[in-house]
Amino acid sequence: MSNIFVLGEFKISKLISIVVPVYNKEPFIERCVQSLVDLEMDHSLIEAIFVDDVSSDRSYEILQYYDDKYDFIKCIQLEQNSGSPAEPRNVGIEVANGEYIALLDADDWLDKKGFPKLVFQMSEHHSDIGFGQSFRHKDKNVSKMARFASYKEANGLIPYEINEIFRAVGPPGKIFKRSTVIDNQIKFQHMKFGEDKLFFAELISKCRSASMTTEATYHVNRFTDNVSLVKSTDVIEKSKINLEVLRQIVNLDIPKIAMESILSRIVEVDYMQRFLVTKTFLKSDNKEFFFNQFSKVESIIKETGYNVEDLLTIDEYKNVYSLFHSDKEAMQEYIYYKIFDSNKQKFIKNTSVYLKYPDKYNHLIPLQEACMPVYKGTEMIDDTFYEVIELFTKPSVEINNVELIKIRDERFSKSVNYEHKDNFIYIKTDDLIFDEFDFNIAIKFNLYKTALVFATYPNFNDDVSLNRQNFKLEFINKQFKIEDVPTNKLNDTKYLSEKPNFIITKKTIKSYIDADFKEEFNTIKKGSLIPISDMSQSSKGTMRLITKDKRFITANVNFVKPTELKKKDGYVSTIPKRIRVLKKCKLYTDVTFKNEPIQTMQPKDELNIIDIDYTNNFTPRLKTVDGYYITANVKFVEVLH
Repeated sequence: MSNIFVLGEFKISKLISIVVPVYNKEPFIERCVQSLVDLEMDHSLIEAIFVDDVSSDRSYEILQYYDDKYDFIKCIQLEQNSGSPAEPRNVGIEVANGEYIALLDADDWLDKKGFPKLVFQMSEHHSDIGFGQSFRHKDKNVSKMARFASYKEANGLIPYEINEIFRAVGPPGKIFKRSTVIDNQIKFQHMKFGEDKLFFAELISKCRSASMTTEATYHVNRFTDNVSLVKSTDVIEKSKINLEVLRQIVNLDIPKIAMESILSRIVEVDYMQRFLVTKTFLKSDNKEFFFNQFSKVESIIKETGYNVEDLLTIDEYKNVYSLFHSDKEAMQEYIYYKIFDSNKQKFIKNTSVYLKYPDKYNHLIPLQEACMPVYKGTEMIDDTFYEVIELFTKPSVEINNVELIKIRDERFSKSVNYEHKDNFIYIKTDDLIFDEFDFNIAIKFNLYKTALVFATYPNFNDDVSLNRQNFKLEFINKQFKIEDVPTNKLNDTKYLSEKPNFIITKKTIKSYIDADFKEEFNTIKKGSLIPISDMSQSSKGTMRLITKDKRFITANVNFVKPTELKKKDGYVSTIPKRIRVLKKCKLYTDVTFKNEPIQTMQPKDELNIIDIDYTNNFTPRLKTVDGYYITANVKFVEVLH
């Protein structure tokens, strides 16, 4: 512990310690911290440990502020940059005083309701590890991750016997006992990629009992402004690192069933799905490297007493493996077919949907859709309207539920009553409504698998192709669309439907005297924070926001972003004319502080200010008369006028 500096004293007897490694996460750190502040559990039970890996941006400065403000938040900084999350995580776990540990990446956030529920569920049942639902947030959609780890409410599970559990070996959605890590001397290893896989493979295998919940617990940031290390590590380099991970895993002292599941994951996910069956492989001029790497994988596994063929569970990969040993040229053609053509070539046989192979692959295992539901239309049966869905499934498929899911946002779903008769699902037309949402219909089968309903039946024809045959069924809420959005804007624009307390302008906009935008009032600059008093509509039904001074502005989310932010504690919140520097800080050309600073400001330096701008994360910056930016943090600057 000689290589760390600790702010404040750590309290003992915590229920949960949340360990957050940090390196240059300034744009995201405040949302991450706020998610911990908002957790619906007593802060006296929580210990949040942020371990900064010597960030070169303002991450540590921000953490110091929260360390001072909240007793349950603790801030640590390493003396030297370690270069990966491994050391910060190890340090955090080592100093933690909680019975349980959760690992949180600084650009992600925890669910304020679901995370505490899982903590208390685990505590009540004395579970070694717990699994909750995680959501991946992208610019255009929000989707569930690792459904197999969060499909039911359950306790007393044997964690390494949960089907597919090793297919998700990262921090999202996991809470575990600190004692399991300490007693088994499990540590994160310093690696550019794959340290999560090694750590959680061993941890899950050493845990004896598990809890599971369907509650949302963890939210993963995959927005385009968050450049991920995973994306910066190429397929070739990953394959080399995964080979080293494999060498270490086969030497673990873990139950046989756990070892088989982990090896199956490595073969099917790391070396089939993400290595061989990829466009990168097809484009490579050095395919021999790919073949050699997979041969090494096979050799290591055989030396451990397992056969790759026995570890394969997916027919597609069984075929690739067969061709790998019999005809590598045909294997490449098969992979090309699978990536580019297979979704265009499907047909129905009996009550199942098959992929139409080129004739030369007829000796391989036929590829069959596990469950393909297709919308058949509205039928009247005994004077009642029903929406009918035809099911094409494998014999092993068991239907568990039918859900309405908000289009492009799986956080919002609703079970719907249905009848399942023969190969059809019947839903009363009157039941097909989901608040104000537009939605898909999803068929849940085999406990945790999901298939969205298709809009058209499969088709295969050598001479013509059917457009949109892979489109999913979408139901649009007509009342919401007609009342709140003009017809000509349905497809290309999204408007706020609920009144925010405040908005940040994403672009320069105009304010108007009237809702139809006929009489302009003034110009509002990008980055302005505006309080909203009400909402209205234009004469054509377009949503408008009404500001506190009774002016009308757009509700188009391309121009405004809602926020509950009124005033950032610890920041200058109104535009000053002049400020004085209290502590050494830097002057930047950009509001994000990502570019190199142009000047270091010393204590007692003074600057004239003309505006306050905001980052995407709502952090205020002071804009000087010369157009440069400086922090608005009151620890660093004071207002003179």
